[in-house]
Amino acid sequence: MKFKGYRRHDGRFGIRNKVLILPSVSCSAEASRLISQQVPGTITITNQYGCGQIGEDVNQTVRTLSGFAANPNIYGTIVVSLGCEVVQPDILTNKIQEMTNKPLELIVIQEGGGIVNSIAKGVSLARKMVQEMSLLEREDVDISELIVALECGGSDPTSGIAANPSVGLASDLIVAAGGTSIISETTEFIGAEHIFARRASNW
Repeated sequence: MKFKGYRRHDGRFGIRNKVLILPSVSCSAEASRLISQQVPGTITITNQYGCGQIGEDVNQTVRTLSGFAANPNIYGTIVVSLGCEVVQPDILTNKIQEMTNKPLELIVIQEGGGIVNSIAKGVSLARKMVQEMSLLEREDVDISELIVALECGGSDPTSGIAANPSVGLASDLIVAAGGTSIISETTEFIGAEHIFARRASNW
């Protein structure tokens, strides 16, 4: 079984093809949004963290942000940093480079002449990266390369009798073909923990 996917620099495959505008801190989230708003083919996130954190809390934020950049649906990333946050730009970009070798750019607002100049630079970098991304063509990929993340979109009375069993069956077929299915919402399997534990490859 095959699916159509985009081959990434790190050897993985994505179904979507996007450039990520990644704010390293809440203070640069609005600048990231304004960059992404001006460049079709980009996406961004609302990061409410990155400052006022200590210890493992900081490490978790760095891992989470880096994970967005490493996602196979992302072609490349432009990190937008304020410059004085706890999640320093070099810490975040180094972690991203540890996880993936996809295209990566960095903007530091405090070093780039302020927010207006930084947004202009971000738009220019994003347009260039999107243009490079647009040259990629989908190719046939074995289903064993597919990773599906499952997340509840809002339960209703039919979830337990229709949606959940359907998603479960699809997951079984993907896993049987060598692919991966990940469930993150633990509240969705309360009472069925023993079933998941028996079938999961890791816990």
